[in-house]
Amino acid sequence: MKLYKQLFLMCLTFGVFQVSAQQRISGKVTDEQGMEVIGASVFVENTTIGTITDIDGRYVVNVPDSLAQSNLMVSFIGYHTEKRPMTGLSEINVQLTLDNKQLEEVIVVGYSTQTRGEVTGALSTVKGKDLNSLPVAGIDQALQGRAPGVSISQVTGAPGEGVSVRIRGIGSLNSSNDPLYIVDGVPTREVLSILSPQDIEEITILKDASAAAIYGSRANNGVVLITTKKGSSDRSSITINSQVGVQMHGKLTEMTNRDQYVEMYNEAATNDNAFVSDDLFKRDLIPLDYAASQPDIDQMEAIFREAVIQNYGITASGGSEKSQYLLSVTYFDQEGIIIGSDYDRLTGRINLNTKVKPWFNTGVNLNIARSHTSSIGSSGDGAGGNGGSIVRYAYFRTPAIPIYDEEGNYMDLPEYPSFFGDGYNPVGLANYADNKKTTDRYFGKVFGVFDLSKDLTLTTNFGFDSENGLRRRFDRNWGSNDRINNPNRLLVANTNAVTWTNNNVLQLRKSLGLHSFSVLLGTEAIKSQGYFSNQTGRDFPDQDPNLTYLGNGQGTAAVSEGRYAYTLLSFFGKADYDFDGRYQLSGSFRRDGSSRFASENKWGTFYAVSGGWNLHKEAFLSDVDFLSQLKLRVGYGENGNQEIGNYAYSDQIQPNYNYPYASAPADGYSVTQLGNTQVKWESSRQYNAGIDFEVNQGTLYGAMDYFYKLTTDMLVKEPNPPSVGYSDPAWVNNGEILNQGLELMIGIRKTMADFGYNISGNAALLHNEVKRLDGFISGGAIGSGNYTTRTEVGQSIGSFYMLEMEGIFQNELDIATSAFQGNNIRPGDVKYKDQDGNNFIDENDRVHAGSPIPKVTAGLNLSVSYKNLDLTAFFQGAYGFDIYNVAFHDIEGFYRPFNLTKAYYDNRWTGEGTTNEYPRASWSGSNNNVRISTRFLRDGSYTRLKTLQLGYNFPLNITEKLRLNRLRVYVSAQNLLTITGYSGLDPEMTTSDNATGEGDMARGIDWGTYPTARSFNFGVNLSF
Repeated sequence: MKLYKQLFLMCLTFGVFQVSAQQRISGKVTDEQGMEVIGASVFVENTTIGTITDIDGRYVVNVPDSLAQSNLMVSFIGYHTEKRPMTGLSEINVQLTLDNKQLEEVIVVGYSTQTRGEVTGALSTVKGKDLNSLPVAGIDQALQGRAPGVSISQVTGAPGEGVSVRIRGIGSLNSSNDPLYIVDGVPTREVLSILSPQDIEEITILKDASAAAIYGSRANNGVVLITTKKGSSDRSSITINSQVGVQMHGKLTEMTNRDQYVEMYNEAATNDNAFVSDDLFKRDLIPLDYAASQPDIDQMEAIFREAVIQNYGITASGGSEKSQYLLSVTYFDQEGIIIGSDYDRLTGRINLNTKVKPWFNTGVNLNIARSHTSSIGSSGDGAGGNGGSIVRYAYFRTPAIPIYDEEGNYMDLPEYPSFFGDGYNPVGLANYADNKKTTDRYFGKVFGVFDLSKDLTLTTNFGFDSENGLRRRFDRNWGSNDRINNPNRLLVANTNAVTWTNNNVLQLRKSLGLHSFSVLLGTEAIKSQGYFSNQTGRDFPDQDPNLTYLGNGQGTAAVSEGRYAYTLLSFFGKADYDFDGRYQLSGSFRRDGSSRFASENKWGTFYAVSGGWNLHKEAFLSDVDFLSQLKLRVGYGENGNQEIGNYAYSDQIQPNYNYPYASAPADGYSVTQLGNTQVKWESSRQYNAGIDFEVNQGTLYGAMDYFYKLTTDMLVKEPNPPSVGYSDPAWVNNGEILNQGLELMIGIRKTMADFGYNISGNAALLHNEVKRLDGFISGGAIGSGNYTTRTEVGQSIGSFYMLEMEGIFQNELDIATSAFQGNNIRPGDVKYKDQDGNNFIDENDRVHAGSPIPKVTAGLNLSVSYKNLDLTAFFQGAYGFDIYNVAFHDIEGFYRPFNLTKAYYDNRWTGEGTTNEYPRASWSGSNNNVRISTRFLRDGSYTRLKTLQLGYNFPLNITEKLRLNRLRVYVSAQNLLTITGYSGLDPEMTTSDNATGEGDMARGIDWGTYPTARSFNFGVNLSF
């Protein structure tokens, strides 16, 4: 950010406010038992003048003389708001009384709200106050570890990169496993680019079918309901949040230095030369005196930097009984910890709500955002189209090659590539990366609420979600003999997508004595359409970095463009019944029609039923005074999935394909995607049973849920036989997948006069298994036809399928008495287990060796406060999953002179009995030693201290002098500590660019992934 912007924001944050002629009013706020109420809001009616009570329940308000005849308002969550006249008074003491309706937490559910006691489905809620101070780009990152059964992990640590959100497991193979996001009643694809955590009031995650079935075809993977902050009729306020920090990398993989690398090279050459009789074919040794004259570069350290992260936001809100408003602007800027990567986002939000008539309320909610992303290769080897990972190239590059040559240009090939390798210069690749994207996003709704009678309400939402993107990527030609990006290439891509949503909900709420009813009927229509244009070119002679169009003789160019659209029409209903607050029964249905299916399969029907029993309200538990809540919940439902191509039922034909005609090729058309008119909805049936409890008015609280989710008629792209050609396979319905598990949340909290604490934890156990599938599907290719995963019956999705490393051959006798591994096996080579007992190692000896899906996910939140100080620590972890490290497969494979890990150097086989883990140094043994096997499979389990924060709330006597309601400063650290046995950079990685089209079937394969940053931050929150 420019210096003038920083100065402006700091002045905004620490501005001085003038004080006018005023009178002083003080007092104390207590509850019905006479106990002090800490943090109660005390303000002058219809103004921004006010404060909050301190730890003794006391307050002081300076009131301008012009407002001396006004009223003093006192409010606190869970209590009735009190109004007191101020005329002629200098001291006003107020006693608050409980508001039982407020104490019953209201939760946003499908198209409506319910109190916590009425909920019968499985859901989790996260309050916005728990997310506000986290230095993360999106709310999905801020949610990580805070809800049981919700697994959230970053795809990579690159700025602007997305995250993987999985609710109760993985239920689809090729189709999307992402949840549905609903923001203030409007569905959207993702929320990273439109919402800041500071804008969030509450997030509700609908996990089971009984809670989510009201959303039908889009709820197969769960639903995330997001409620944003709104204006208040009580008072006007301005809130400013300012945060700045520095990021850095965590623990790096230790690599060999120059001398160790030379030692390893010469050892491998000596080992191989021992078996070569002709001196002409022997590998030369690196002369030690020559090696000593070369540099010693830590190539991995060279690509990283200390990077700044900043987050600023200002919110103005207020209103009257008839109209409320909220305006907010936030700016987020994150430099990447790897050079060449950056992300920034500016968002604006307007929320207006007006009661036009006693029976009609209307408003608008508008979100506008613009983001800029500068990308480098963050994962994969380039097969996915985004360039190979810079981390991967840093692994490859040997330490004896300088970064710059004598002229200050990036060094490419060394003087002797056969000695020191031909890996690309990672610093040069990162700094030459010219891959930028600008995204404009417009999201929001216009709504109307009609109170047709006392009990009958009609709500109409008209929503829109528009995204315009411009991407420009230029791969310049450079390097020795112009070997890198030869010829140069330019891509200019424009995308436009807009989705329109209209839903109309009629709801009746009625109470008759002990009976309460709620009936909801609705319709929803969604239309999504888009356009894309890709201009590609090559051989640009001037390599103009500002070039944004093609043609005009600047090389060769090609243009491709297309349009798409799909529609969804839905009818839905829901009925809830409550008897005396003890028994609840709920049922819902939805009928969806999607243009993505042929006419005979267009419609799908989804439904759910659930029930709840509040045992603590029964007479036989009336004497159990300590029991505040004890509720049993059961539910069953069926949800759907339509996430396939827009025209999956039809063959797709595209132009610009060459056909042989006479003696010259002719331009023609080709079938690029096969269609299937029989493809239909994927659906999942889910059972849920749960229990909620609270003891001693919530001092001890918790919940436990068991779920069983079976996905049927899976939407899958089955591989084509070779006779079909190169067209993408058709979508078919094939297979069943089971996800079942147990979720637990428990906490304890206590608040005393000047001390309080809250300890809460959650954990989820998950079992994922393919129950039915015709044949198997291989995934996670490493090179041509070498697959690391196999999805088949009896195993999890993307199960690692490979040879099992049994150890290292120690001597010739060991080789002779073991299964035949191949020709030229020597002592020190890897020994694989003969699984089928035929005394011959081949592809039939592959076995399922592990799963990339965590068996256990967990989160732990510890918070303690003493007077004005508070300390929070949040831990998150995942356990019982594996990662295949392709980067180590490459560098420890000895198929080219790449650098090596220090772990290999320290633990390699050097003679009989030295190790049974790492093979000898040898290029000739690489054909055997780098076969896809458990040698490179690692346990990815980890525990991470995600957040550690220390905050201080300034006392009343300071904030009142500044005419502030609140002033808080804090310091925090993110990802401060990671406990793991994984030897790569980051165990949190999930998938890579190479997995494009494979999704979760190629999960957990590490090509050298951009790691998550560690950050240290300072922040200020103030309001007035």
